Amino acid sequence: MDLIADFLSWAWPRHLNPLSWYIRPLFFLPIAYFCWTQRPVGLAVAIVAMLSSFFWFPAPPPGRVDPRIEGVLEMEKQLFADPSWVTWLTLPLIPAMLGGLCAAFWFRSLGWGLVVINGGLGLKIAWTIANSGADGLATVLPLGLGAAVMTAVIAVVARRRGMRLSLRG
Repeated sequence: MDLIADFLSWAWPRHLNPLSWYIRPLFFLPIAYFCWTQRPVGLAVAIVAMLSSFFWFPAPPPGRVDPRIEGVLEMEKQLFADPSWVTWLTLPLIPAMLGGLCAAFWFRSLGWGLVVINGGLGLKIAWTIANSGADGLATVLPLGLGAAVMTAVIAVVARRRGMRLSLRG
């Protein structure tokens, strides 16, 4: 148990680095690609990379951290330290979103993939604001930008390949 606590005390400050917040939504691109091409090994690598990306970057210097990011992470830490029924009810939404994303692209539905991406990231923003107040606004730019990049890349690829962005698959 000390090993996990030591790891978390090392990794958690790195999650304060804004780069980790901006890069995480971009992992949906390789996840979508590996689902579309039905390559489970690449998909597994992309998921592990996304899950580990919160500690890739160095911890920001003391005093150089956005207080809103600190507020959001403190709220998340409290939710995990003393979980309520709301935590247990909403926590499964994360793997459900990832599963929905994978299913949409595995079965080659660009439209549903975009619905899952944009809906999931929108819900994450709303959930964070609802649980951390004004501090939650710190998630709008990184998650919104991630959603915009994903939507733009998928739209460009679809257009170049003559594919439709419909919800029919």
